[in-house]
Amino acid sequence: MIILLDLNFTLVSNSHEKLKPFARQIENETYCFDLLSRIKHATVILITARPAMHSTATLKSIKAKTGWKPDAAYFNEWFFSPPACKKKILETYIFPKFGANPDTYVAIESNPSTRAMYEKLGIVALTRDTVLETFRPKD
Repeated sequence: MIILLDLNFTLVSNSHEKLKPFARQIENETYCFDLLSRIKHATVILITARPAMHSTATLKSIKAKTGWKPDAAYFNEWFFSPPACKKKILETYIFPKFGANPDTYVAIESNPSTRAMYEKLGIVALTRDTVLETFRPKD
């Protein structure tokens, strides 16, 4: 199983806090350790609508604050809406590299429109809360 992990409002615990410049927001982000404890042994692809220009700072922040890094990470190169961006990432990068079988993937996604896009492709899409309530952490 490969987890398609959303960033804002899923991995980022304090997405509701908006700071400027955006680099300051990244510096102040906190991450959901409870979620990471449940997925850390799986293959995890971070897939986000955050603009690609913030990829390096975001990934450094995640690693520095959690000690964890995703197996792969894809950011928004096109400034598309979250569902359109993530569909383009799937088609352009993830399916060619990891395969197009929807049963291979589970998405953990905050955006209802993006969850609907995943489900239309046959990919199970869960919210962070569903994962936290349903799955126990592995040691």
